Amino acid sequence: MGKRGAASEQRLDDLYRVQPENFIARRNELVKELREAGDRAGAERLKKHRRPTPAAWLINRMALDSPELLEEVAAAARAVEDAQVRVLEGDEEATEEWRSAAARERDASAAVREAAERTARGASRPVSPRAVEMVVETLRAASGDQELRDRVMNGRLEREQTGASFGLPAAPPTSRRKATPTKRREEAQLRREKERLEGALAKAMAREERLRVRVEEAAEAMRREKAKLADAKRETTTLKRKLKAVE
Repeated sequence: MGKRGAASEQRLDDLYRVQPENFIARRNELVKELREAGDRAGAERLKKHRRPTPAAWLINRMALDSPELLEEVAAAARAVEDAQVRVLEGDEEATEEWRSAAARERDASAAVREAAERTARGASRPVSPRAVEMVVETLRAASGDQELRDRVMNGRLEREQTGASFGLPAAPPTSRRKATPTKRREEAQLRREKERLEGALAKAMAREERLRVRVEEAAEAMRREKAKLADAKRETTTLKRKLKAVE
């Protein structure tokens, strides 16, 4: 990576560390700096970056400052999913691996929750318990989604995400009795309902994102119009002053 590319990445690192409520203002400052430096292409690329949600901001901060914590959650989640697949395929020996992987994931998730809360406290920014929980959910989703994982680990996430699962508990039950046909039907129904809700959630999140982009664009347009109005007022005041001097 050349000096210019490294500088661009450093600029983005600094931007994604900024708290969400200050993101747009800081982004616009950087866009202006690039334009004044003659880098209009870079300015246009930077302008496309959207403000992260509180949960996404926490993930970005940890990715940039403590990436090993995020790596561990993703690795543990993959281990749980791999064990679940083997259990569903009839491999009874994978049950113990499932329990072990689930314990590892619990420990990794707890470490991430604590780090997220520390990050928020350090920035004097209160965040909801739900935002902290969505940090963990997003990291689990990233374990099976390479594109999402890249954004997470690069600290460039704009919003949290949830991933599809098998609708199974985090760890297998202690009882090894075979499920009855009625129990299997109930589990299948629960899985279908979970998939339906996850699909509805994905659509709702996409709609929210579209509306958020529209709001940001409207706010940016309002800012430009206010700047034009201020210029017009200054021009009016100057002309009035000159006219009075002539009179």
